Amino acid sequence: MSELLFNELPRPTFRWLRVNHTPVSLWGESESTVRPEIDGKDSIITSLPAGAALINTNYKGANEEALQQLVNAGEGYRIQVPANTKEAVHIRIDGSHRVGSRFQFIVEEGAELEVQFYLDGTAKDATNIQYFDEYDVHANAKVVVKKVNLLGETVQHIEHRYTKLSDGADAEFINVEIGGQENLLNYDHDLQGEACNIVHDIAYLGNKEQKFDFSLVMTHGGKKSVSDIHTLGALSDKAKKSFRGTLDFLRGATGSEGAEEDTSLLLDPTVKSISLPLLLCKEDNVSGNHAASAGQIDANKLFYLMSRGFNEAEAKHMIVESMIRPIIDRIGDEAIEEAALAAVRNKI
Repeated sequence: MSELLFNELPRPTFRWLRVNHTPVSLWGESESTVRPEIDGKDSIITSLPAGAALINTNYKGANEEALQQLVNAGEGYRIQVPANTKEAVHIRIDGSHRVGSRFQFIVEEGAELEVQFYLDGTAKDATNIQYFDEYDVHANAKVVVKKVNLLGETVQHIEHRYTKLSDGADAEFINVEIGGQENLLNYDHDLQGEACNIVHDIAYLGNKEQKFDFSLVMTHGGKKSVSDIHTLGALSDKAKKSFRGTLDFLRGATGSEGAEEDTSLLLDPTVKSISLPLLLCKEDNVSGNHAASAGQIDANKLFYLMSRGFNEAEAKHMIVESMIRPIIDRIGDEAIEEAALAAVRNKI
């Protein structure tokens, strides 16, 4: 496939800055795909045939052409949680094969769902992992999504994600992004209901020539809706990170609140960190806050640790791990947490 534009900004800035989008060519020549492993109650999981309708037909994903091809060709799973019940689903994606799949989650009124994505493995040749997860969270329902990415260096990792929240719905997303050579993640959260709430936390760690490209859009349509975005991580060698975060307050979103914060720790002068927090507003009575920071390790912290007997490398390791570990500790699976921590320690 020819070069495509991924994660385009909802409102472009000056073209000469070259930050409005990310040009990407999809990796790998194989058209055959392997379905992910999914573990959950058979009663809530059914097949999602290729071409099945999207929850939001206007969602364009990280790239509209790539998403449409995935929808038309990729079979997947529909997970429907009955009202006032509590369920959990575990999904493993193996990076040793090309993957193209979909997951459609319907969480009915008053229900609770926890979803865990675990991505690991690497292919002999360059390959593409691409999937689309959708969430329709009904009134007073709750969804928690925990994702750990430990993919290998030959993998291009693309995730399209859309969330729709109804009245009083609650969503929590936790991302631990450590693996994958090129990561393109597009998250579109639609806060349609009154007093709905969403939190999205992302931790990442990049080295060598890794790339992380994050796009998050919080669209506030319901009254008193609340959103919160946190991305934090560290980059070394020639790694690159791009963050495009948008808070969009539509007319009628009275009393809504949104916040976004992007923090990058730059461990080498050769890394590159781009941060574009964007605030759009068509309503008066709202609160929107955005912040971005990027810099080297605090010299005072480094000196303090080295004065306690640690060498420079050990001191830097402690600072980076202490930054990322609180998010890893929220995964709730001891084996996966240990694998993530081991990956962090190997990269620093």
